[in-house]
Amino acid sequence: MNKIRVNYLFIIIVFISLIFISVLANTWFARKDKEEPKLKITGPEDKKWYVRFSVKRQKTTAYVEETNAPLAASGQTYFTGGIAVHPRYPVQSGGDPVEPLLPFNTVIYLEKPIVIQGQKYTSLTVMDTGDVNYRLWNSYPYWFDVYFGPANYYNIKEAQAYGTPLVDYYWYEEWK
Repeated sequence: MNKIRVNYLFIIIVFISLIFISVLANTWFARKDKEEPKLKITGPEDKKWYVRFSVKRQKTTAYVEETNAPLAASGQTYFTGGIAVHPRYPVQSGGDPVEPLLPFNTVIYLEKPIVIQGQKYTSLTVMDTGDVNYRLWNSYPYWFDVYFGPANYYNIKEAQAYGTPLVDYYWYEEWK
């Protein structure tokens, strides 16, 4: 009787070992069958180069827009974290008032964050143009105006409290 138990135990151990080896082998072979992702080798013509520009002590202001205001100069709706910049060329010298100094959708990175509606922003996106005559901030060519939200009592008060601080910031543009 004892010999029969040993034989059964041996058969069970062999059976479990075969199952374990089968599972292990299938897992190992399945990994080998998966194709490794191939790196795309690119030539110099496929690489994009970017230039970092930075400016120091530029005046900033804050503004709000009415709820039903027309779209920003970029054609986008206004959004918190968006900014307006000078047009590329002053209107009085024949410049287009909707061609921005920094291209639309350029992200600027602030050296120190600013707070808009209780949230800290370390980067902002160009969506609009403003001060088309350059008269207000002509000593600050890289001035920007921060959108503080739709015109309501609280946003107007916050935009007024923001004042006109000087900021340092940088951005990247594709090398062309």
